[in-house]
Order: sequence, then C-alpha cells, then structure tokens
Amino acid sequence: MKKTLITSLLVSVSFLTINAQTQPPNIDFEDWETLNGPISNQYEEPVGYGTSNECTALINQFAVTKSTDAHSGSYSVRMETFQAFGNVKANGIITTAQLVCLAAGGGQEGGISYTEEYPDSLIGWFKYAPANNDSAYAQIMFLSNNDQDTSCFTRLDLHAAAEWTRFSVAICPGVMGSAEKLSLFFSSSWGDGGLGQAEVGSVLFIDDIEFLTTVGIDEIPTESTWNVYPNPVQGELNVQVLRGMQAEIEILDVTGKRLKVQKVNESNQTIDLSDLTTGVYVYRLTSLDNEPLGTGRLFVNP
Repeated sequence: MKKTLITSLLVSVSFLTINAQTQPPNIDFEDWETLNGPISNQYEEPVGYGTSNECTALINQFAVTKSTDAHSGSYSVRMETFQAFGNVKANGIITTAQLVCLAAGGGQEGGISYTEEYPDSLIGWFKYAPANNDSAYAQIMFLSNNDQDTSCFTRLDLHAAAEWTRFSVAICPGVMGSAEKLSLFFSSSWGDGGLGQAEVGSVLFIDDIEFLTTVGIDEIPTESTWNVYPNPVQGELNVQVLRGMQAEIEILDVTGKRLKVQKVNESNQTIDLSDLTTGVYVYRLTSLDNEPLGTGRLFVNP
C-alpha cells in the first residue's frame, strides 16, 4: 500500500517543475545598508529597495526599519505609518522604483531592469496590525516603452494578520510577453499619506517574497468535448462533461502538491476552490482509464 501511494505521488509531480525565475532583489530581506541622511543622521534600508525613509530623514523619523521578527532567517522589513507634520502622514513604503518626495502626494518613477517574461505569481509572508480599518497592499507593475507604458499591473490588499501569513497573487493572468522594468511596491497603508488618507499606527512586516513561474507542465489542450472554466476562477470551477462519460480533475500547486481531486460527470460538474488562496495552480483532467484529457495553468482570484 505504501509503495503504491509513493508511486502515485511521484506521477503527480513528474510533469511539473519551477522555472529558475529572475527574482526581485534581496527576497529574504537579510541584506541592509546604512545611508547618510540630510541632517547628519543615518538610517538603514534593505539592499535593492528605496524606502519612504528617504522622504522623512529630514525630520529624523523613519517609517521603514530592520526587524528581528522574521518569518525565516534573521531579519524582515517593518513598515509603519506615522504622523509627519500637519496633515501629512508618512506611509511605510519599500519599492524597486524611485520615490518622489512631495509634501502633498508624492509618487514613484521607473523601476529596476526586468526583461524576462512575466512571472505567474508573487508569493511571500506578512504580518499586519492595521489602525482602524486600514489595509496594506502590494503592487506589482511592469513598465515598457521607456517607462511610458504599464504593460502589466497587479495589486493585492493585505488585511489584519497577527501571525506570519502566506500571500500569493497571480500576476496579470492571460497577459503574455515581457517588459523592460519592474516596479514592486509595498505600503503599510492603503491611502496616500501626503493627502492625509493613511491611518497612523498601521504596522506591516514583509519577508521571503518570491516570483514563481511554472514550466514543463506539458500543457495539453482540453479536448473539444470537455471544457474547464472560468479561468481565472473565483469560487467554483466548472467542468463541462461529455454525455455518459466520467472523469477526474486534480488541482495542484506549483510545487506539484495535490490539493484537490474530484470525479466529475453529468450530474456533478463543479469543484469548490473557494478555500484556495489567490495565485497560480495547475489542473489536470483525466478519464477514469487514466487517459489525459487536458492540463494547464489555473488562475485563482480572490
């Protein structure tokens, strides 16, 4: 029995590998550097990122700090929204773009070079203690045409989580191609602090982020007599079944772990995916005689 189970698991993962995807910088936030501020002060930033500290060093306040409360390793990045002056609030921000520091509504420009095809998803770990009804967010933007065009944009809101919690977000499902630059952005508040919209006291921790792309899954177009939809999916996935036939659908994560399996026929044509987190998965549809009927990527949205 054990031998059969092990063989089955090996078959389940044999068609799935993960690409050696180009990653954002300093994905585990272990590397930090000390910078000199404008008033003979110093502050630390995670290597590879600009932070909102660049905008608040002039008043000797720092919204982004190195934390020993880490998901793994020694450090994570801690971001906190604080009152700067007047109605201006300073969000805790890290970004691979260049921050524009303005008292009333700053912004960001450009990003770091990124010329590969878009990854399937961004995963990572976070903790978040919001003030009032605040929410943090992650924003993934790919730029082209000398930063004039946003070729791919994805945003994920992050809500209260007292313990380290995994997040996963599908990046521009269905959008193909590549860009020139990556602008990856995390903020401790949903609103613009320069416009007074942020909530003072919201604290966000981020650690262990990673781009994932599935390759080698031998995608098999689903036979015309079968149909798996919608994709992206929210809640229930439908399987259109050929009359009088039965099949089995499997849902796997990008590491090859089988998460769900269910038989489908004319009277049972759905599989509930409402408990899956946002991200990229793989479906595999086979006949009860183990004949492949379709395999492909599946995008799950919140």
